[in-house]
Amino acid sequence: MEKDFSPEFKVFLELEGEKRLSGNDLFNLLENIMRYGSISRAASELGISYRYAWGLIGAAEKALGLELVIRQVGGYAGGGASLSKEGRELLDEYKTFKQEVDIQLKHFIERAASGKQAGSVDDAAAKSVSGERHLLLASTMEPVETGLLDLLEGAFFQATGVLIRHIALGSGRALEIARKGRVDMALTHAPEMEKEFMAEGWGKTRIPVMANDFVLVGPDFDPAGVKKLDGGGVKSAFRQIALSRAPFVSRGDRSGTHLKELQIWNAAGISPEGEWYIVSSGIVGNMGVLRLAQEKQAYTLVDRATYLLSHSQHKMRIFIGTEEGTALPGELENVFSLLLVNPERVPSVNYSDALLFAQWIQEKEIQQVISSFGEERFGKPLFSRVRAV
Repeated sequence: MEKDFSPEFKVFLELEGEKRLSGNDLFNLLENIMRYGSISRAASELGISYRYAWGLIGAAEKALGLELVIRQVGGYAGGGASLSKEGRELLDEYKTFKQEVDIQLKHFIERAASGKQAGSVDDAAAKSVSGERHLLLASTMEPVETGLLDLLEGAFFQATGVLIRHIALGSGRALEIARKGRVDMALTHAPEMEKEFMAEGWGKTRIPVMANDFVLVGPDFDPAGVKKLDGGGVKSAFRQIALSRAPFVSRGDRSGTHLKELQIWNAAGISPEGEWYIVSSGIVGNMGVLRLAQEKQAYTLVDRATYLLSHSQHKMRIFIGTEEGTALPGELENVFSLLLVNPERVPSVNYSDALLFAQWIQEKEIQQVISSFGEERFGKPLFSRVRAV
């Protein structure tokens, strides 16, 4: 009987050329500190001692010359703790790196398995991965969470034999790793950042491929009294939330959704701060933010597709949205664009197949697939066609 091949991914850090630490322990510890706000709780959840946790953080901070964790004096076993800006950025880099390695390992295993079962569908995919005809896409979360991206990737492979593998990230992070040449293309919904990406020469082509709208959602009992407002759109609603100090959950991660939220606060003339403004550090995607908002009985800004997928309509309602007629024209528009990395800046990218995908996704039949996706399940499509921006 053959043994299954399941490689385990581990990271070790060699500090100052001599001390070797478990990267898995360090990053899992940072993740739990961000989640629980306590070093002792984070260590307990991992099954490691508080002393070991302290030593791990201290050794990493000394070697890197950075403060990763901000300690708060008092309380059980040293009080509360939170990640510094550098700590959050380091954790984000690790997550992206690990996700990329996990994808490579997954497809390596598929290739190994397909070698034993020649002629299978997976064998064709594996050959595509091992050859030149594959693409790596950094995508914002919404097309991934809805299942649309999986559908498009499968259809493109059947049509062309080119396999697309995606990494799910916020738009800011997606464009960041595209600048580093780690992907061939990016699918994002952050117009200003996209324009900057193109102006800097990192992007060769930018194509709007679909759209939906952002919605302001909150608990049905409406603690800020938003539904009593007479017009004014989302800016007026944000002002009312800040004035009443009703809880609001923010992505806080430079994603497309977070950037849209910041744009609205700025237009409303407000700099949100205080206990009522909850930055959801460590929460992944709009779905995670929506769950946290539901838990905190708070308002938040998400895209309509996420709201429909969440099945939270019995606890959270839309207060401001385009379909509801409570948003001003165009103020909550959410356009998703495909950006192809410029081969003149990053020669290693597979631009020819990326361009093939860009042309394919604009075909009338594929646009029809996008604009009807979700209709059978929700009674309305989750995305629509979009004109060039």
